Amino acid sequence: MPDIIDATGLTVDTAAEITAQLVAGLQSIYGNDINVDQNSPDGQVVGIITQEAVDVREIAVALNSSFDPDQAVGVLLDQRVAINNIERLGGTYTLQSVDVTTNATVTLQGLDAAFFDPNGTGYTVQDASGNRFILVDTNVLTAGTTTLIFRAQQIGNVSVPINTITIPVTVILGVTGVNNSSAPLSVGANQETDPQLRTRRSRSVALSSNGYLNGLLGFVLGINGVTEAVLYENVTNITDVNSIPAHGIWLVVAGGAHSEIGRAIYDRKSYGANMKGAVEYDITTLNGDIFTAKFDRPVAEDLYIRFDIQPTVSGSAFDEAAIKAYIVDNLIYGIGQFAETSSVTAVAVSAINATGGGGVPVNVEISDDGISWFDFLETSTLDKEFTLDASRITTTVL
Repeated sequence: MPDIIDATGLTVDTAAEITAQLVAGLQSIYGNDINVDQNSPDGQVVGIITQEAVDVREIAVALNSSFDPDQAVGVLLDQRVAINNIERLGGTYTLQSVDVTTNATVTLQGLDAAFFDPNGTGYTVQDASGNRFILVDTNVLTAGTTTLIFRAQQIGNVSVPINTITIPVTVILGVTGVNNSSAPLSVGANQETDPQLRTRRSRSVALSSNGYLNGLLGFVLGINGVTEAVLYENVTNITDVNSIPAHGIWLVVAGGAHSEIGRAIYDRKSYGANMKGAVEYDITTLNGDIFTAKFDRPVAEDLYIRFDIQPTVSGSAFDEAAIKAYIVDNLIYGIGQFAETSSVTAVAVSAINATGGGGVPVNVEISDDGISWFDFLETSTLDKEFTLDASRITTTVL
């Protein structure tokens, strides 16, 4: 069958068809008795040309498929979603408060205007694992303890346990100690992956759909800085088990400005729908009334993981710290998304393989308190999202 693009799409010759065509061409020139066996000179030439032809067709198929945003990858996916006025979300930085103790007046240089510069410099501290944090704003400190905001040097999901950032990288006379006595102000996000971008694009085009819910959610997902959003509805006449008021909605949004989200609710929610949310944003309507938009931000909920590593190769050694780090980076949960051991097992298998292999995870369990262990867990409330930390992952090599 010849290569063709028609109403059914792109059809290309297979390797067998290309080989048959080349052999037929040679036979028409040199006769049917020509030797085109794979180990013959002519047969090897046919094989080389066939492979080149197959490679070109694979590129053509991939390029043709990339016009479908659900099949495009990488830069081509970026180009396709731009048609829907969507951009891939870049990574964000973790913000961490750090207590800085001094015994004299000192000036600590911050990132200042270079906050978004990955090569920005300033007063720097780190934990024992080498995670570095740079002071956000230049500060003049007097003797005592002052809590300052630091930005992770590395973009993406960087989260460290409390009381571990204790090492000054920048040595300043007068600074006697540093420590992170509280959890991060916000944990950075890794750059949006292809699957995440495809999902967000498909949900964003609901903007023009029939129905207020899909339209509102699609609009919110298109707001600059929004990384995730979920929308719940209560269609009953009473407040439901999730505390959503009667005939009300509950919007939970990660990222984006309060003002833009509030405006989206005002513009898009159905008339008379009640709202749930601790975040409130007031909008003055055209007639001078005040409309208060309500929504919530996601709340992190600790997830604990434990499993045994069963060696499959005698003498295998396992980098358990690297395995845990891989799981933290690759097992990401959405707002209100449940956790179950099958997905944990899949990521743990990849983690072991990526760090040396020679083993499999067994006896996988999850917990929300590190005490009671299960195969399946739901978030305690629908605005929560499970988060991981290497300190909450326990591995045992059998």
